[in-house]
Amino acid sequence: MTDHLAARLFAPLALTAIGALAVLLLVLLKGDLCPGQRRRISDGLMSVWAVLGLSLMLAVEARVPIFVLWWGGLTLALGIGVLVYQARLAGKRSLSLQWQLPALVLAGGLGVWLLFSVGAAAIFMLGAGGCVFAHLIMVRAKHRLQAFNLILPVVGVSCALGMILVLLVQTAGESDPVTLDALILPFGQLCGVVLLSALVWLWPVFRKEATSAPVLAVASLLIVSALTLGQGIIGQL
Repeated sequence: MTDHLAARLFAPLALTAIGALAVLLLVLLKGDLCPGQRRRISDGLMSVWAVLGLSLMLAVEARVPIFVLWWGGLTLALGIGVLVYQARLAGKRSLSLQWQLPALVLAGGLGVWLLFSVGAAAIFMLGAGGCVFAHLIMVRAKHRLQAFNLILPVVGVSCALGMILVLLVQTAGESDPVTLDALILPFGQLCGVVLLSALVWLWPVFRKEATSAPVLAVASLLIVSALTLGQGIIGQL
């Protein structure tokens, strides 16, 4: 049971971390940020590395190839090392993105391996998980890039719906009636969780209110749950 759960959680959590890393990198690279915002968002990368570390612990239980564990471990060590050094800087100073470049390259390579390992649905897992987790980190960092409060939920929910569509197409090619019957309940659960996560995540947008960290924390849990259900469906195909 532990191995089965670990196998279903490893890829969604790793893709969520890598997707969030890509979004935050874009924000730090292109966003109009004051030094305080830049430092807070940079410090928020520690949460990304923590989730990646959790996924690697699950990877041990899931018995992924050993080179993936070493690869992920090196990525984690480099990423955390830069943030530990940054924490020693006085005031609102933050290190340039060049310091994170080795870890970012390794994380990108790990993401490519996951895309080939999981399949086409992994692209949408990366987008959905990455957007919601990056949004949570940015709100906790008190960002002022208001456009992202609309862009990230719309893109993230679209990716979650895209994952459902990809899985439906893959399931349509399944000829075993026993397998099809076994997938009815997981698909129903997946659709329900995605719709609920969309409602929670988009609710502040509909009401034209400021998005809060507790709301995004709930949306993040729901999105990760949906990705886990999707990974479980992939495992049965």
